[in-house]
Amino acid sequence: MVHDHYKEMLPARALATLAANERAALNEHLLVCAECRWELETWEATAATLSLSATPMEPSPNVRERILQLVREERRSAPAEDADARVVPFRSQSRTMSYGLIAAGVICSILVGWIALMARQNRAARAEIARLNEQIQSTEARLTHQREILTMLTSRGTTITTLAGTSSMPGAEAMLAYEPKGGAMLIAKNLPAAPVGKAYQLWFIVDNKPLPGHTFNTDGSGDGAMQESVPLGITNKAVFAVTMENSGGASSPTGPILLRSGL
Repeated sequence: MVHDHYKEMLPARALATLAANERAALNEHLLVCAECRWELETWEATAATLSLSATPMEPSPNVRERILQLVREERRSAPAEDADARVVPFRSQSRTMSYGLIAAGVICSILVGWIALMARQNRAARAEIARLNEQIQSTEARLTHQREILTMLTSRGTTITTLAGTSSMPGAEAMLAYEPKGGAMLIAKNLPAAPVGKAYQLWFIVDNKPLPGHTFNTDGSGDGAMQESVPLGITNKAVFAVTMENSGGASSPTGPILLRSGL
């Protein structure tokens, strides 16, 4: 067998698809041929890269048998008198075609695997970018809210009052910063999240008459915040309170006072 025939076997050897007699012949040749040993290492490295980068696919066990069947049919269809003259050339040609198809299949599979790998990396990169954008937007929202709180607290004319928890909500507390003719900001602590369909509501009490404010809720740690516009007529003598109402709010309190100023 000539040197080129052994080189044609190398892709199939890398994929472990050689017949036993061909593998034995190639092994003997590899003992004395450094060039084929180096080329076999290259094919084996290519096969290893394919196994890591592409989704494994089980090849059909009928592929080799179908190729051999084609070879047998071709031999039977040829004239008997020319059989001896063409045995070696035909084996060489069929082997070349078989190994060439295997090599082409390896290259095609590598390309498909590489494309699939790049697609996965692209999807992962897009997901990471979306996550980072969401994180940036959340951070910007928190910073904006903190700046609003700082502006409110440092504004001239702002009044700050505290609300303490009543016997109905011991341990809860809140701070209310407001301007009599401007806005208000409530920050609550240790106030459990309201049940589904319910919400906390702020009340401005002037001369024992409660004026409704907006509703709000707290997170899992009991913290909550709300911005509000101050009703007309609110003075430093006003009392501020928080009750639990339906999520849409109420025009007058229906539940007990949970937090109240002036306690």
